[in-house]
Amino acid sequence: MKKILKCAFFAIVLLLLFIIISCSVPPACQKKATAEALADYKSETATKERVLCVDDNLDALLWRIRIIEEAEREIILSTFDFCDDDSGRTVMGALYAAAERGVQVKILVDGLNGSVKLENNDAFCALAAHPSVEVKLYNKLNLFTPWTVNYRMHDKYLIADQCAYLIGGRNTMDLFLGEGGETYNIDREVLVWSDKESASAGELKDYFERVFSEKCNTEIRGNIGEKRLELGRAALREKYAEAKKRYPGAFGFTDWEEETVAADGVSFLFGETHNGNKAPVVWKNILALADGADEVLIETPYIVCSDEMYSDISMLAEKRVAIMTNAVESGANPWGCTDYMNQKGNISATGAEIYEYMGEQSLHTKTFLIGNSISVVGSYNLDMRSTYLDTEIMLVVDCPQLNSELREKFYERTLVSKHVLPDGTETEGEAYEARTLDPLKAVWYFILRCVMLVLRHLA
Repeated sequence: MKKILKCAFFAIVLLLLFIIISCSVPPACQKKATAEALADYKSETATKERVLCVDDNLDALLWRIRIIEEAEREIILSTFDFCDDDSGRTVMGALYAAAERGVQVKILVDGLNGSVKLENNDAFCALAAHPSVEVKLYNKLNLFTPWTVNYRMHDKYLIADQCAYLIGGRNTMDLFLGEGGETYNIDREVLVWSDKESASAGELKDYFERVFSEKCNTEIRGNIGEKRLELGRAALREKYAEAKKRYPGAFGFTDWEEETVAADGVSFLFGETHNGNKAPVVWKNILALADGADEVLIETPYIVCSDEMYSDISMLAEKRVAIMTNAVESGANPWGCTDYMNQKGNISATGAEIYEYMGEQSLHTKTFLIGNSISVVGSYNLDMRSTYLDTEIMLVVDCPQLNSELREKFYERTLVSKHVLPDGTETEGEAYEARTLDPLKAVWYFILRCVMLVLRHLA
């Protein structure tokens, strides 16, 4: 018996070691971006459409309802995370009501989050089981292929009839949408609208179909039994009726032209879509856009760069580059915070200025402001995960008015930030309030700092 237990113990240890190596080693082999790849993974279209910045979380929920209500033929939703909380179920209810009136609905959710939170959820399964709805999970967790676990679908957008879409960094949950509670994330999206089918919406749909058709996807049909499905349907109908009473303005007439401003051009940057190592085409295309600009302002929740990315920033910082990211004391992602603690000197050595944002809530925006005209907004974080592992898409808008609005918001946030110059000089903003790490959190961060020395490419 002792011999059997000993063999079983070693078998388990070997299995765990295999899983750890499979999860951590393959993503460390970073690909290069070829000239052909850079051309293939960007949009050349310069369509003239109308845009709106959506920075408020409640507005973000209301615009989702408006877009879904506007649809007559097709709705597409792609999201990294989707929860059955207040905002998440409100979106589900609106999608279910659209399907009931005959709109075709396609939903793609990242498989790691979707399999845990949605696959056995009554309301979501009722939505997935509707004959007008098609749902897939991207790259579900599979213990038989642990080397694929780190490749996630990080895109976040909603399209209706190729006329209106919302794209940015928000997940479909209370942390990013709705009236929120004590804790929420500050985020950003851009609404794009045209009074007829637009070329950019068509390109976004084409990108969606590329990801939606990947072999790593699993279709979800809501096979949980009729009794539970009926409970789910009733819950969705109830939530939709509640939303109509709670947010009546989202169900009435929307003057889309009045709400938006004209853009000179709208296009996309996007990455490879398979569940494997990816070339850094989104990052390299952003750098190409920035070539020739006198100033680049960046907002990112965290900074986790490879040596090549540091080198790229150094070349970019021959002009002025200012990066705003969460201060360690207020950031919501412990991996990003602890890597910043380890790498702050290396970031400053690139020549970029840093603004350590100390707001009341964690910053989750992903924005690059290039010169006075180009705004790049979407799902891409300035980290190795977004650069080499996950699917990502960024909207590129040529619109001086939008750029000016986002630039103004950037400088408003500097007031509650610490400004760190490349030479190490630190200056606190006018409204900056210093905080200290909780002692238990400080111990936890010390442990993570050690872990991040070897696993930072996965953060």
